[in-house]
Parts: sequence; structure tokens; C-alpha cells
Amino acid sequence: MTTASLAGAIGIAFLAASCQSLTGFGFALVAVPLLSLFCDVKLAVVTSTLLSTIALPPLLLEVRQRVRLAKVAPLVAGSVVGVPLGILILRDVNAEALKILVAAVVISASILLYLAPQLTLGGRNALSALAVGALSGLLRASTSMGGPPVVLYTLGHEREIEEFRSTILALFLATSLLTVAGLVVAGLISRDALKATAVAVPGLALGLLAGARLRSRVQPQVFRTLVLAVLVVTSIGVIVSVSGELG
Repeated sequence: MTTASLAGAIGIAFLAASCQSLTGFGFALVAVPLLSLFCDVKLAVVTSTLLSTIALPPLLLEVRQRVRLAKVAPLVAGSVVGVPLGILILRDVNAEALKILVAAVVISASILLYLAPQLTLGGRNALSALAVGALSGLLRASTSMGGPPVVLYTLGHEREIEEFRSTILALFLATSLLTVAGLVVAGLISRDALKATAVAVPGLALGLLAGARLRSRVQPQVFRTLVLAVLVVTSIGVIVSVSGELG
């Protein structure tokens, strides 16, 4: 990665961590499309996964007493199936196709998450939780964006924000650790990914602090709406740039 790319990674990590700290999700939705403007999309996915894994423990620590294993366990069990499939997709799909997939996931997820208060993803039962966990794990490993399915599912059943955050953060940490292990086994963690991750950690830390402060001052819905709007525009730009390369 170039010096400009590494500098960009710091700013992107700050924005992504701020969003994650403020809302409980959204790190990869911010990081991956923006990082892919500076580097290969597979490198962007791996770097985002490593950074978000670092960000999750302190966030989960804040709500650890609200975690309910009965809610989280079936989601994690499903992700055990989804993560290996996602690793295979990340390893075998070419960069251009993956970039379009990432952009399409971001656009779709952004629209769905904007409409989330009116949407649900299935009733609460073991089978639906397993299915949501599997889909989340697959998207987590292949695009680093495992949040949308579980966010939609959890929003449909949790009205208390700390309960919501505790459930999704516990799942995200579990799937992140599974994904990192899979990336290691598949040999997908490159020196560039490690370098970008190390350089971006200060931005990540500042973003977590900024998000925590904003949580008490800014309506999360307003911030989230602005972020999602930026992501849609960015992702459309990614698709246009890929179309130009293929043309």
C-alpha cells in the first residue's frame, strides 16, 4: 500500500469505528467500500475484518452484563456454517466480481437498514436464528459485512438499545474470531493487510472514543442516515469504476 493509502486507512478506521461505537454496527459497511477505493478489494475486506475484530472487545465489555447466551448461541452456531463458505468465496472469486458484490451488499444493506424500523427478518426461533447466523457468517467472511442480516433480525425483537447492542456485538466478536482463523488457514492475511491494520489502529481508537461521546449527544438515527447515504453514493461510484475497468 502507498503512503496515501495508509493515511486514508487511518481516516477510514476513525469513521468506521465512530459508526460502530455509536450504533453498535456498521464498521465494515463504512470501511470496505472506502478502503477499496485505495487498494484491492480483497485487501480491503481482510483489513476491515482485522480492524473490526480489534474494535469489538472494548465495545462488548461495555454491555457484557446484558449479553444473553440463549439469544446469541444459535446465531453463533449458524455462523460456524456460514464463515467457511464465505472464506471460500473471498479466496476464489476474482477481485472485480467481489468489488461489485461488496458494493451491491452495501447498497442493499444501506437501504434495508434505513428502513429497518419497519422491517423484520423472521420470527424468533432456533431455526430462524441459525439461518440468520449462517447468512451473517457468510457475508462476514466474504465481504466483512455480516451485520445487515443480524441487525434486521435483532431490531425486530429488541426494543431496548443496550439489549440490541449486546446481542449483535457478542455475535460479531464470535464471527470475527472465526473469520480471522479462517483467513489464517486460507493464507489470506498478507503483509499489506497487517501493515494497514497496524497503521490504522490509532484512528480506530480515536473513533471508538468519538463514537462513545457522540452516543450521548447525537441521535444515532441521524448519524446513521448520513453515513448510509454516503455509503450508497460511494458504492455506486465503486460499481461505475469497475464497469469502466471491465469495459
